[in-house]
Formats: sequence, structure tokens, C-alpha cells
Amino acid sequence: MREMTDENPIVSLVGKGSFEWLSGRFDRETLLADVPHDILTAVAGIDVATRDFGADGNAVTAIALVTFAYRLAGRRQQAHLGPRDLLLVKVLAKEELKRRDGQTAFLRVPEGLPLFEIITGEVGECIRSMATINSPFCRGV
Repeated sequence: MREMTDENPIVSLVGKGSFEWLSGRFDRETLLADVPHDILTAVAGIDVATRDFGADGNAVTAIALVTFAYRLAGRRQQAHLGPRDLLLVKVLAKEELKRRDGQTAFLRVPEGLPLFEIITGEVGECIRSMATINSPFCRGV
């Protein structure tokens, strides 16, 4: 049996500081520009083609970000759209890191829109409905 002093495995994978930010400071007013660099770096680094995310700290961080966004929106995640959610947050993170480094971003992310709305609202719905090369929804394309 685990001792009570053992750290939660999810917290270990995400990192204590990142998990505390996600669970305590990520709120309905949080913009993409407010996300800490460590979280953006982790999310930008996930391999979205991988289907086994359990031991990948970057993927678990991205999943936590998506999970907290849906919770803020009062919506339930749809498991079959999980890979698309991860692709969305990966692209958002990469674009924000480019912006912070003074590079030209590929996409124009709505700067004034709270992050949870980008993920769970119209922007996210649009991304999730698009055909992608590794998507079962891409048949015949």
C-alpha cells in the first residue's frame, strides 16, 4: 500500500508547480498569454500521433489543461475527440511560444478570448470538426 506521503502520480508527471497552476490559477479569465512557459513547453512537446499517453508527462500536462478547460466550461469531454483536443492545445502552445519569442506565428489566435473558450467553444469545435490525416473522420479524403 502506498504511503500518504507519496506524491500523486499525475502530479509527478505534470510537475507540482504546473499542476498547482492548472488546478488553482487557471480560471475563466485566463488568456493563452497567461499560461506559464513550463506548461506551454510541455504541451507543445507532445506527440499527438502516440496513443499511449500514460507515462508521457507532456501529454498528461496537455490532458490536464484540456480537462480543466472543459470543467471551466461546464462541459463534458468526448473521448473520441481527445486526440483532436490534444492537437488543438499543442498548436495553441506552439503559436504562443513563437509569439513570446518574437517570431511570426502561423495562426492568429484570438488574444482577448479566454483559453477555456478557445478550447471548448467555437474555435475548438471548428478544429475538432476538421478532417486530419490521422483521423477516422478523414475517410475518402
